[in-house]
Amino acid sequence: MLLNIDRPLRSATLHADDCNRIPKPVGTQYKPVGELGRDGGWFTVADERQARAVAHAEFERGEFHRCQFC
Repeated sequence: MLLNIDRPLRSATLHADDCNRIPKPVGTQYKPVGELGRDGGWFTVADERQARAVAHAEFERGEFHRCQFC
């Protein structure tokens, strides 16, 4: 599963690995994989519990939710 932390939108969205809303390739200069950049970041997680823990640790002010498309 992939967790998308989006700083401008103040959200953390959990996606299934096969979700069509995940950009290809994952990660950019401002939204890297495995760390936070200027606009947020992408994190690989095993389940929702781990995703919530990462979201809380990395971006406490963000609102957590699951992707509505996957």
